[in-house]
Amino acid sequence: MFSLFVIVTTLSVKLMPFNNHRNTMYCKQFIILFFISILSACSSINDVPVEGNQVNQNIETRNKQVAALNEWTITGKIAFINSQQRQSATLYWQKNETEKTESLNLSTLFGIKVLELEQRQDNFTLEVDGNVYDTQNLDALIYSLTGLNLPTRAMNHWLKGLAFLPTDKIVYHAKTQLPQSLISRYNNKVWQVKYSNYYHIEQFQLAKQLTITQGDLRIKIVIHSWKT
Repeated sequence: MFSLFVIVTTLSVKLMPFNNHRNTMYCKQFIILFFISILSACSSINDVPVEGNQVNQNIETRNKQVAALNEWTITGKIAFINSQQRQSATLYWQKNETEKTESLNLSTLFGIKVLELEQRQDNFTLEVDGNVYDTQNLDALIYSLTGLNLPTRAMNHWLKGLAFLPTDKIVYHAKTQLPQSLISRYNNKVWQVKYSNYYHIEQFQLAKQLTITQGDLRIKIVIHSWKT
């Protein structure tokens, strides 16, 4: 999901154990919720529906422009849904891909912090349930906490409606030429992203609603604001 998430050959993951099994499961749910879903958006004075605007970019022009969007702040809500339960959270995420810095906070709807991520260059600090984890490989850290291989490196592309792998398949709207859905095979799993409610946010055209599915897991994201 993040362009700053790179594969590092030497793993340096320092883990502090959770207090009990209940806390471990609670942590898993919200880490999964964040890292699969990750993304919300922002409004500005130029925030207008794409379909209500007569000027639409072609696919190549739009993709080049959005690919250059490297610094942003997003806020929104996320719902994590499977056959057994549903969890919701609010999201604040600030990112600068050029300087490789990041700050993310995930909290309950009542304002209780459940996850905080900080990045400075290639070092990540993740605080969950009062425990602190340090690593230079975020993918490895997530796997050690959840047992899941999640598409963290792809999400930054998918959020913008861009392919991460050459084999990713994107379906575009016939009229607006904007992504409607994306299918990718990542870590030997098939992921699908569906986009809706595109808006002009400054010069960019970005979706304000995303649904990400993989097997029984479904993540629904509603973007409230996106600042560039």
